[in-house]
Amino acid sequence: MIGSSLSLLVLCLLFAALGGAALVARVLREHEDRAAAADATLLGALPVGLLVAAFPGWMLSGFTETPIRVCILLAIPVLAGLLGGFLKDLLDTLPRTARGYAPLIVLFATFLLFLWLRSPIPEIRQTEKFMDHAILNALLVQETLPLGDPWFAGERLPYYHFGTYVLALPVRASGFPAHYAYNVLVALVAAMAAGAAFLAVRLRGGGRGVAVMAVLFVTVWGTLDGARQKLDGTPLSELDVWVSSRRVKDTITEWPFFTLRLGDLHPHCVAIPLFLLVVGFAGVMPTAAGLVLDGLLFGALVSANPWDLPGALLALAVGNLALRPFLRSLLRSLAALAVAVPFLFTALDSPRPPFTGLRASAAFTQSWEAFLHWGTLLIVPVLAVGVALARSRKKEDEAFFAATAFPALGVALSIVSGRPVLGLGLAFLVAVLYLASSRFFPGTGLSESVPQGALLAGFLLTGAGTVLVMLPEVFVVKDNYGEDLHRMNTVFKCYASGWLFLAPGAALLLPLALATRRARKTVRVLLTLFFLGALASPAGAILKSWKEGGNRGLDGLAFMAREFPGDRAAIAWLQKNAPPGAVIAEVPGVGYEDRSRIGTFSGRPTVLGWANHQLVWRGNPATPEIDARRNDLRTLYTTTLEPALIDVVVRYGIRYVVVGPFEKAGPSDKRSPQDQAYGENAFALRGKFKPVFEEQGTAIYEMPVFAPAAGSAPPKVQGVQ
Repeated sequence: MIGSSLSLLVLCLLFAALGGAALVARVLREHEDRAAAADATLLGALPVGLLVAAFPGWMLSGFTETPIRVCILLAIPVLAGLLGGFLKDLLDTLPRTARGYAPLIVLFATFLLFLWLRSPIPEIRQTEKFMDHAILNALLVQETLPLGDPWFAGERLPYYHFGTYVLALPVRASGFPAHYAYNVLVALVAAMAAGAAFLAVRLRGGGRGVAVMAVLFVTVWGTLDGARQKLDGTPLSELDVWVSSRRVKDTITEWPFFTLRLGDLHPHCVAIPLFLLVVGFAGVMPTAAGLVLDGLLFGALVSANPWDLPGALLALAVGNLALRPFLRSLLRSLAALAVAVPFLFTALDSPRPPFTGLRASAAFTQSWEAFLHWGTLLIVPVLAVGVALARSRKKEDEAFFAATAFPALGVALSIVSGRPVLGLGLAFLVAVLYLASSRFFPGTGLSESVPQGALLAGFLLTGAGTVLVMLPEVFVVKDNYGEDLHRMNTVFKCYASGWLFLAPGAALLLPLALATRRARKTVRVLLTLFFLGALASPAGAILKSWKEGGNRGLDGLAFMAREFPGDRAAIAWLQKNAPPGAVIAEVPGVGYEDRSRIGTFSGRPTVLGWANHQLVWRGNPATPEIDARRNDLRTLYTTTLEPALIDVVVRYGIRYVVVGPFEKAGPSDKRSPQDQAYGENAFALRGKFKPVFEEQGTAIYEMPVFAPAAGSAPPKVQGVQ
């Protein structure tokens, strides 16, 4: 069964890729660099095709309840129409020689690398993989959109899930098992990210060699913290990438390789290829087709991860500025935003975590923290801007002044502000604006040598990345993580987006950084040392994966078969016998633990999943309802009064009650004291009901259909419809 469904999944992806390739070929049919257009068509085909397939059903669900099978059916004529309508453009764009298809190696090599990296650690547990799988599984099991919350039965999911929906459609159409699909999709996201990085550089004027560097910067590169650990004496295979991902105090500093290897199918992960597609395509083609694609990609990125809105706006702006004067760039960007509105409507109209405003940042990134995280991606732009500044003036003394004035400005701003990242970042931005000033505003004459083509794009992209790196030094998004962690999410999301600007930007600037006439050997030695340092973490991860080669697999539930075989069998029984919307009662969790496992892995909604995530998703107004559900579950499992039990069952429409090792855990259980389980006598009234499943310490009891009490109704959460 797995083999046949995998074959069908491959066919679904191929069909999507053909439709996407036809659309990209149509958009790029007038692109002057036909080799770059061919590369972009090959590498942008799958993500663009998946988006085109997903949007019709998604947009329809914004107006009416839509069966997911209808979403799949709508995708077929759309993709077929693109392929049939633009077949000539596709055939005219595709390479004529085998060498022209070489970029596809990037896709397959990256896919296989991350599939191999995930294979020793396929477990869908710890971190937020449980949550990500709950959403994926809900999309694979529930019958309609809008999507119900898998961890809050009876309510809509108030969390952005468009990106997961895009990935879920071909999996659902093929019937590929969810616990295998999870790890396959992680590798697929990595492959699409690699392809999008390659095409972004090619469409911005870079050659294939530079594009390969962008792929490495995005999907393989690490931070200098790995080199720091190695110099401290840590063996290569034991480097702690988790420490590196928390390099800035009280924040999260993930980067693409870490995220993809970790395997959280979180919005910031799923959005990586979408972000790079916007970076690559924005403003490239002045045609109506190009404008529509820009709007579609912008809408897809912001729908998948609203945290990427600042980055998406910057990508749209710099993509147009790289090719047009300021006023025309502004008008073209505004037109793309107008086109994006219909694609954004469903996401904007859906419940989502509340935005509570901005506040001033009370902390800042230390210079050594920034160096260890960003050093590898900043050294190239810094060297390149120095070369460009020296060349911006014809007279030697003026050239020397230009090359040294901006670093001096950065040091001065750092001292005055007390925030080195802010000061140095501002100086870099001023240097970029100086270099490009006469390009944007003809006649200013500030710089005699204006970067063009790939170099201009490189400076603008690295400038946009610098803006995102600087933002958390000034203000942050308010959240409820406490004062010590007030920058955590803002740094996390800004740094993740910033990397996706700096990686292709640094690749585009690498030839200029290496072109210095003076100190050429010193520069190359310096870059070599930085690059080797950046490879420490990925090399360590690959070496560790090699050593763990005897325990490979892609079954995300293999751990459960070993540790909780009764629960694993119960999940299989529910997948086979329970209706898609059957509500499950099980012990709730708090976060980052194995509780809420039955609903998560069966795809059926549970009364309450991870309580802390519900609080983050729904905000403080949901606290009473979360507490009520927690208390009602305790009543269900501990009461000896049948009317009290019936009241809970009716209120939430509970169909199945699970009694397993987590429900039976006693007071000595140290994992979530605030959600303590119910002891060996869990579900005290179970003697009144016959189990429909019972195996290896786990039982499932099916509840009769009780008549609701007069006037009773399931509780509703404030602000969520």
